[in-house]
Amino acid sequence: MKILINGHPSVQSDDLTVGELLARLNLPEKAVLVERNREPVARKDFDGVRLREGDVVEIVQMVAGG
Repeated sequence: MKILINGHPSVQSDDLTVGELLARLNLPEKAVLVERNREPVARKDFDGVRLREGDVVEIVQMVAGG
């Protein structure tokens, strides 16, 4: 399936959850915020929200600093 991740086209396998996508991208679930089609995805729902053809995913990684 084709989706957009942070504005970039990406081809992923069908039946992929947000949690599985984050694992493929090597991003820790506790350090990111995710939107799918402009709707926030709660961290507790990452493994239950399935991505579909044409979805637009925005992932923001939090960084600590000072």
